Amino acid sequence: MRTIVLLTAVGLTLAGCDLVNTPSKPAERGVETPATAPARGDAFAHSQTEDLSGYYQVGEAQIGPGDYTLTHLFVGQAQEFADWENGKRSATFAPVMLEFLAPGETTERVLPDSYSVSDGRIRMTGTGSNGDRISFDGQLNAGTLATARRNLGGSEEPAITATIRIGDQSFSGVKLSWYGGD
Repeated sequence: MRTIVLLTAVGLTLAGCDLVNTPSKPAERGVETPATAPARGDAFAHSQTEDLSGYYQVGEAQIGPGDYTLTHLFVGQAQEFADWENGKRSATFAPVMLEFLAPGETTERVLPDSYSVSDGRIRMTGTGSNGDRISFDGQLNAGTLATARRNLGGSEEPAITATIRIGDQSFSGVKLSWYGGD
């Protein structure tokens, strides 16, 4: 019952939270600096029992406004979630974040203003550097993810199918493939 209440609270928080802009810069893991907390309530929760960590890369599709394009979703490991949820937050790195390729071949990270992560779904909201509200809602394919992890990536099969909203633009059916990283 407690889990249902917690998940309901997270869902309501995700649906109605006011988002705060967190600047995006290249990040270093483990560098702890204060980050802005969400405006209302505790908007960060994870309940996954499987290891979902890694990079989920977008295929060839242009996902983003103008010259910006989403390159990947990053999902961290259990300790990174625990640290973030216990207030140990970095201004440049989070357990769930989106990375965009910006004009001039620079990258922009969008850190979460809220997230909810489970074995079957990843939801995140954040704010871009231009003030656009960004939301990510992805359904995980556990079988494809398990195969990709066994094969150390390299598969074009989507491990996540998502809807991404950037400002007033919506991108549905976005396919992301798992990659373990360097």
